[in-house]
Amino acid sequence: MKFALTLALSHEADLLIMDEPTSGLDPLIRNQFMNILTDYMKQGGKSVFFSTHITSDLDKIADMIILINNGKILFEEEKDTLMDTHRLVKGDSKDLTVETRKLFLNIQETGFGFMGITNKLSQVQESIKDILVERPSIEDIMLGYVEGGEK
Repeated sequence: MKFALTLALSHEADLLIMDEPTSGLDPLIRNQFMNILTDYMKQGGKSVFFSTHITSDLDKIADMIILINNGKILFEEEKDTLMDTHRLVKGDSKDLTVETRKLFLNIQETGFGFMGITNKLSQVQESIKDILVERPSIEDIMLGYVEGGEK
């Protein structure tokens, strides 16, 4: 993989397009690979476009995230905006109604309550008073869209 990356970078291209570049790499090598890509992108006018199922790679390097599921774009958003507009909400399942369920991308219920991803936090807070709000991971958000469909 290092050879392939060195070869790709040797062409001094402004855009690298990669398909699952870190798949199968051990964590140490994957981290080194991501550091090399980050250094490359710090050069003026250089970009990297890659597909991945490893969302921690997106945390480290992405400026823009596009989620494609079954050939359909579910969202296309700047990473910072995506992280600022979505929240993981936890609460008591008895507070969920048909209407409040519509405020979530997806909801998981257990014997202890519910957990759901929303991009409508202010409406959730108006409708359900006793909730715990956390910042979700990119993976949480992606699963919310894939498991819950578009909303």
